[in-house]
Amino acid sequence: MRLRAVCFILLVAALAAAQNAPKMVLEDPIKDFGTVVKGEILEWTYSVKNIGTADLVITDARPSCGCTVAQFDKVVKPGESGKIHAKLETKDFKGPINKIITVVSNDLENPNARLFLKANIKAVVDVLPDANLRFTKLKREPFQIKRLLVTEEPGSDFKVLKTEASQPWIKVAWAPAPKESLAANYTNLQYELTATVGPEAPVGMVNETATVTTNSAKMPVVKLKVLGLVRADIMASPPKLELGGVEAAPDFQRMVKVKDNSKSGTFEIVSASCSLLFFAVSQEVVTKGEDYNIVLKFSTTPPKGDFSGKIIVKTNSAIEEYQTLEIPVTGTVK
Repeated sequence: MRLRAVCFILLVAALAAAQNAPKMVLEDPIKDFGTVVKGEILEWTYSVKNIGTADLVITDARPSCGCTVAQFDKVVKPGESGKIHAKLETKDFKGPINKIITVVSNDLENPNARLFLKANIKAVVDVLPDANLRFTKLKREPFQIKRLLVTEEPGSDFKVLKTEASQPWIKVAWAPAPKESLAANYTNLQYELTATVGPEAPVGMVNETATVTTNSAKMPVVKLKVLGLVRADIMASPPKLELGGVEAAPDFQRMVKVKDNSKSGTFEIVSASCSLLFFAVSQEVVTKGEDYNIVLKFSTTPPKGDFSGKIIVKTNSAIEEYQTLEIPVTGTVK
């Protein structure tokens, strides 16, 4: 009898809780913008209605890649409607897209509701095969990447007005595309773009941009991404030795690899030494004319405490900046 009473009380409590709960209804959850010009910013405000009997609390509105939620109403009272405002920049998309916004709330029946934003992104002015200019180059050698600039606009008056780049060592030239490079299904003028990454580019990763300005009324500016790696012609790896705490042991040894990335086949190390007199430096041939190991050992018992110096490597390189390589060495003798 007592068990039945407890069950009855729990059932009544559950029914009461169910009656006093929020319930979210997404009015028009799918927004389709149709065909839009690449580069446009799409914005839309979705309506969220609470048809329940308790406050609807929206804790998050999570957009998928490329879409952002500028703002949303965090609390929607029973019988009222709230708003979720979304924005999508189309500059990095082409063709059909379908973005999802997940609405997280305290609606127990639908805690992760979804909104959809659709569009077909049309590049009125386009770069073929793509606008990402990827490369790997040696520092002293210029590197060129070619692309084709086309427009879907009718006529024969398409023109490139100017090009600019985020760094002075990136140049983008243009000229009418040669007949053998023309893309089919484009009736207007087509241009061959030639991007040059010069020898002034610093060693390391490159993530820069270039812009092409045209006379297109719908899409006057096209952006190119210049992405790549500039490698030193002759490289010491690691570029510095940070030894940390070391024991003054006779078997202590560290190495630095010195490599000719140009693969000339004639590269040699003339000499290698260290400014710290308690270190001895020698070299090992890995691949003659290309790849060497610089070996660092204790020549005598070092004094305890911090030390800072450099390994000095002399080479036969014809390039002045690679004739002497200096590799910093730091650490502490325990």
